[in-house]
Amino acid sequence: MEIPAPTILRFSSQYKIIKYYIDGLPPEAIYSRFSEEKFSIHESIAYLCRYQYIFLSRLKKISQEVNPFFEIYSPEDDSEFCFTAAKTSGSLLHEIYRVRDEMIQIISKLSSEQFGRFGTHAILGKMNLTQWIEFFLLHESNQLFKIFKSAGSFWSFGNQYQDKVINLPRYQSQVDELAG
Repeated sequence: MEIPAPTILRFSSQYKIIKYYIDGLPPEAIYSRFSEEKFSIHESIAYLCRYQYIFLSRLKKISQEVNPFFEIYSPEDDSEFCFTAAKTSGSLLHEIYRVRDEMIQIISKLSSEQFGRFGTHAILGKMNLTQWIEFFLLHESNQLFKIFKSAGSFWSFGNQYQDKVINLPRYQSQVDELAG
């Protein structure tokens, strides 16, 4: 079994659009929660960054074990998520790029037999490695759409959200190079 060329193309490029979605946004747009129950753009980027590590771990398990089982990922249950979210948006984007390169290297070295291996998701059921990669891409594109909508919401509604800027536990002297 081989991974389809369009899947490889999306896997190696889809995530790069984030920077274009947030270019030119002021910090209050990136760090504001436009709805109390929804992530800010920054938190969504942190989620994408952290989820890559989750997927990388799953990728390795599926390629090495017989049909491993995976629960649904929830950042609320992940003790590492708060540390990820405490980083700047710029450093998160750099990390996303670095980790994706690592995943691409791993995927490119997998055998046809490994692509035929299965892992079981708590909701989606049994999927082979190619299906897991497709699931990852669909999940990522959903998060990208949320970032796109949030950026548009900021420009549509102006600065009315400025009082909802979240304060993340990070050094106040740091400047987020992509926020301004």
